[in-house]
Amino acid sequence: MAVLLALGIVLGFIAAFAGRWAAEGMAETYDSRAVISVSDSTTTEGQSGPHTTYETLAVTEDGRAIELPTGRAFGLAEPVVVRISSLTDRVLSVRGADEVVEAHHPWERITVMSIGGALLVLGAVVVYSVARPVTVRKSLSFLAGFVFAAYVVLAPVGFGGTAYRDAADPVPNLWEHRRDAWGPPPVIGKGQTAASGDSAVRVLDSRPESPEGAEAWLSGFHVLALRIEASRLGDTALELSADEHGSPRRVEQCAGAPGAFDGTTGLVCFVVPPGYQPKYLVVGELDREVLLALQ
Repeated sequence: MAVLLALGIVLGFIAAFAGRWAAEGMAETYDSRAVISVSDSTTTEGQSGPHTTYETLAVTEDGRAIELPTGRAFGLAEPVVVRISSLTDRVLSVRGADEVVEAHHPWERITVMSIGGALLVLGAVVVYSVARPVTVRKSLSFLAGFVFAAYVVLAPVGFGGTAYRDAADPVPNLWEHRRDAWGPPPVIGKGQTAASGDSAVRVLDSRPESPEGAEAWLSGFHVLALRIEASRLGDTALELSADEHGSPRRVEQCAGAPGAFDGTTGLVCFVVPPGYQPKYLVVGELDREVLLALQ
C-alpha cells in the first residue's frame, strides 16, 4: 500500500506540473504594464555555500501587486511589461527597456512534457506490476497519492498560486532621494540649450508615443520620444527625471526606429511608467548634471 501511495504522489506531481506547464504554453496571455516597487535579496549560508533569494514586486497599471521571478534583472522604480497566462495568472515573461526575462521557456516545457510522459508510462507499468491482483484498496491508495500531489501543485494554497499578491509597497520617488543627496542642479528653460562640460543638448520636439518603425515590443510601453540635437555629446548621460510614478529608462537606438539619434541629431526614446509627467531631461551626471525643462 505504501509503495502505491508513494508512486501515486510522484506521478501526480509530474502529471500536474507537466500539464500546467503545457496548458500555460498553449493558453492565451495578456500584458500588464507595471513598475518595480520592491527589489530585495537575502543571502543565507547553506551546505553548498551562500545562497541568495530575491524578492521582486511590482505595481501594475491598475494598482495590483504582482510578484516577478526576475531576480535582479530590473531596477527599483523601473517600468516593465509583464506577460501573464490567462489560464493561471502566472508570469510568463517580463520585459524592460533593454532586457527580457523568460519565466516560461519553450525548451523547458518540451523537456518537462517528454520526461513527464516517459515517467508516467514507466509508472503505469510499475503500478500495474505492483498492484496485481488489482483491488479497491490498492487503487484507492494510488489515487489518494495522485490526487494529493496534484492538489499541492495546482491549488492556490499550494504551488499553484497566482503571481498576484495582496499588497505591495508604493513605488519610491527616486527623484526626491537624488535631490536630497546631491541638491538642486541648474535648470535650463524649455527650448534652450543645456551645456554639461563640453557637451550641449537641445530638445527640438517630443512625442508621447512609440516612433514609427520601432520594434513591436516598444508599443507595449508608455513611451516618450524626444528629437534632439547635440554637439560633443560623447558618452554624456541622458535620462529623464523620475517622479512618484517611477523612473524612465532609455531605449537603445529607439528599438530600431528610423531616425534614431546618431550622435548629432535624431530621436532619443524612453519607456516611462504609467501616469508619468515629463519635467526634465537630465544631461550629465553628479556635479555636471544639468536639467533641461520639457514643459
